[in-house]
Amino acid sequence: MQLTTTTQAPFRICQLTDIHLGNTPLNAASEKTLTAIDELLQAHDFDLIMITGDLLWGTEAQHPEETLTALYDVLNRVATPVAITYGNHDTEGTTSRSALRELESKLAHPADKHYAMTVDDRESYTLEVLREDQLAHVLYVWDSGAYSHWPNAEQYAAIEPAQIDWFNRLPYAHTVKRCDLGFLHIPLPEYTLAGQNILTGVQGEPVCSPITNSGLFYNLLQAQNVKALFAGHDHDNNFTANYRDIGLNYGNVTGYNTYGSLARGARLITLTPDSYTTQIITF
Repeated sequence: MQLTTTTQAPFRICQLTDIHLGNTPLNAASEKTLTAIDELLQAHDFDLIMITGDLLWGTEAQHPEETLTALYDVLNRVATPVAITYGNHDTEGTTSRSALRELESKLAHPADKHYAMTVDDRESYTLEVLREDQLAHVLYVWDSGAYSHWPNAEQYAAIEPAQIDWFNRLPYAHTVKRCDLGFLHIPLPEYTLAGQNILTGVQGEPVCSPITNSGLFYNLLQAQNVKALFAGHDHDNNFTANYRDIGLNYGNVTGYNTYGSLARGARLITLTPDSYTTQIITF
């Protein structure tokens, strides 16, 4: 489904993250999550639903197709395009990322992916937002993976060099004045530095990024067109910050079936031709 907006209207993104649905039949906490998402989507108009990982408790969801069908049935009640990237918990069971991507066929309104590239079963792709038939924004989506190739040295995966090379080879003009955004599950190491200058929200736990810095942020600085990143992963963090003129932001934990003291909800991101604003919508 093509993403579009008009000159008069901003482009509104609903970021859901860390939904953490379990096995079917769903428990009360997971049912509460689906009800809250349903009520949110019925009460607000969005142009894109962007899910940044951990849709599932992979070890609990023994039948992920049933669990995701329950989620997708809720999303399908509105005619809003949906895009997904995955987190570290989604594939802790026996299901691969490629199998989860195949289940996206159950979405009634999947957002159109462009320039999709897969490495280590991790898909990176772009979403293009058109305004009056002209490219207005590019949204970059990186699957940040799960766990490190070197588990004795660090816990979480780093962005693969091939994913950075993919970004550098994309044909979008970086010199055009445009506000582009990026989405991923696991925050980059630079989020720790950004946390020293929080603009909004809170940091209730340490930034759980990979120790290895594979260099994505450096390449974003060089390209200059990506104005902000939005991550998930850390349930007690929902801060926004600015580090070296790039926004490093968290979503807000969505699911009740998991840890965290923050009120559950979603992040609204509003894109205008040359800037963005963002706020938390609690359930």
